[in-house]
Amino acid sequence: MKEENRMELQRDDIIIRKGIIHILDSHNGYLGLSNDLLDMGPDLMEFIRGHIFKILDSDDTKKCQFDGSISPIPALLEDMQEKEDDSFIAVSRVLAESLFDIMCDSVTIPAADLVVVSFQLHSVVHLALLKMNYKETYVHKEAENEVNDIVKQRIMPMGGAKLTEAVIVDLLEHKVQLVEKKYEMLTGDKINYISERFLQCHADMAPKKKFQILNKVITDINNRYENEPLRNRMDARSKLREEFAEKNEFRVNEIGDRIFGDDAEKKSFFDYQMERNDMQYDKFTVGKENTVKGLEYITIETDAGIEIKIPIEEYITKENIEIVEEPGGGSTVIIRNIEQARVK
Repeated sequence: MKEENRMELQRDDIIIRKGIIHILDSHNGYLGLSNDLLDMGPDLMEFIRGHIFKILDSDDTKKCQFDGSISPIPALLEDMQEKEDDSFIAVSRVLAESLFDIMCDSVTIPAADLVVVSFQLHSVVHLALLKMNYKETYVHKEAENEVNDIVKQRIMPMGGAKLTEAVIVDLLEHKVQLVEKKYEMLTGDKINYISERFLQCHADMAPKKKFQILNKVITDINNRYENEPLRNRMDARSKLREEFAEKNEFRVNEIGDRIFGDDAEKKSFFDYQMERNDMQYDKFTVGKENTVKGLEYITIETDAGIEIKIPIEEYITKENIEIVEEPGGGSTVIIRNIEQARVK
């Protein structure tokens, strides 16, 4: 259930080359640009490697294409000589200052330290911009005369945390992967400021978001027609799971035909919703089983508030689950061969 490149990705494949840190304290109007590279020992390299791996291995990561006619970033990266420290430092400072200026155009964007790192993955050099948004915590402070105190302190995200804002660029073909969040600017607009203003690139939706939209549209159509036999509505969920299991990706057009092809009204509504989300021609996959974990079950909620959670394999085999449509309307769910049961 993973893309080939994600299956091959291992944490140790990421080889850290060099890095630098800049302070983007936009809340206090302070930009602290460094003039020298980080002295990276094994612990710091592992810390950075872990954050990069989480981004590359996540279904929340978007793909992005630079708008070559507008974005200054590709030309900046093209001119950078990554092997030369001075060139790497100079470009990192330009990027940090550009990002800081945009951050100052908002009171909601988190202040952060920006760690700019070059790394090698499968013989290709990449540049990572890791925005380490500050977290507030309390630490003790040792004072003179044996008087200790507790003070508030801002820290970077821990190694086990997952960054919510970061950019990774392939320096060979300028392919971009990023995670970002929308924030409100001083104009009142809430935007993805990293892709729209900083990178000036066209960002695709993350695979996880696409799946959530696809799954919700199918579920909404199922529940839109209350008189539709329960078996048909459960079959729709089953067919979505079968499509992914067979093809290892979600092909939106084929899914619409398979699930709603026999009902013109439902198919038309499905196509309309996919077009609204600019997904009508999409083919996408996910790399994490947890993203599509919901497809392993069909959950029924009755008008009496009773919930029944049926493993999809049980429903497909039909050995222990039977759905009987009653002549006067309504449905009966029969569960057979219960040897043991637990109350949860």
